[in-house]
Amino acid sequence: MLNTKRTFIERITLQKVGSKTKEELNFLAKAEVSLSEKEDKALKSFFLSSVKTSIELNKFSHHISLEYNTMFDLTKKYFDEEQDFIPYSNAVLGHLYENSIHPQIKTGELFVVEFHDIEFNDIITTAIGVFKIEKKLEFLNFNHREDGIDFIIDKGVKLQKIDKGCLIINTEKDDGLRILSVDNNSYDASYWKNDFLGLEEVHNDSFQTKHYLNMISDFSANLVLNNDTLAQKDFINQTMRVFNENEFINSDILKEELLEPFEITDKFEEYKEEYKQIHNVDLEASFNIEQTTLKKEKKKIKSEILLDTMIQIKIDPNEIDTVKENLERGYDEEKKMHFYKVFFNEEL
Repeated sequence: MLNTKRTFIERITLQKVGSKTKEELNFLAKAEVSLSEKEDKALKSFFLSSVKTSIELNKFSHHISLEYNTMFDLTKKYFDEEQDFIPYSNAVLGHLYENSIHPQIKTGELFVVEFHDIEFNDIITTAIGVFKIEKKLEFLNFNHREDGIDFIIDKGVKLQKIDKGCLIINTEKDDGLRILSVDNNSYDASYWKNDFLGLEEVHNDSFQTKHYLNMISDFSANLVLNNDTLAQKDFINQTMRVFNENEFINSDILKEELLEPFEITDKFEEYKEEYKQIHNVDLEASFNIEQTTLKKEKKKIKSEILLDTMIQIKIDPNEIDTVKENLERGYDEEKKMHFYKVFFNEEL
């Protein structure tokens, strides 16, 4: 989806955003930052490697009309060459400042970057990156001299993971542009994505894959009959088998390969309508499975059966049939407790 091998930084500014609640001042950009070849390479990697970890594709939105989204309006005008880079950077800073009203929002340095030769969905275009740095770590800096070595303790940032950032790609202007966003600090709620950027997720195959898996996972709780967690694990693992063995999903595949064997087709369709209303999402009847999203969602699935006697039974999700053959559930009348009986040949 995103290729940055030939991408380079065309323009960049560095500012500081203060806290509006504490009445701290901003530091506006007066000129572009000049980068050496080494700095350009390091910053490009730092910025782009951070946003490329996001698999969620977004676009600008607004509940009234797209034109009311400030970041969309500012950025579209810049892409249309109706505004210069320095005024645009300062306007972005001002908009971020106006939305920095949560008491936990930290001040920080803000880079606004114009990238060229971004390859997105097989087209070459430009993009704007907005990156905020909040956390700084103490580090030792050594000074080697002829008569010995000394050091100073300073604060700085490791060029590994940005605190907050977004990449606004110059494509599909009439439909809110396309944005990759990351927020690696969770202490300030969702002001970056919702208040500052005003994003909504693009309803592509990744969106459908994620929501179908979330919906099926939530629905699986209905299968826990008499606290029989194994039935739920069986259903979830059969779900992953169906998604792993097919390149696309449609209603017939779900019905024949997953729902009918558990005799829950009608219940699932009812829950699907309920899920769509609760989460306010449109779910397609058919879609291509997005493999990166599938791998990410698969990691969220828990494969343990947790018991109130402080015992955990870990299940191999890839061997659910073998597990079912060698794990027996029952009820002990004398102890008035449920039990699992495990069969095995030898301990490993």
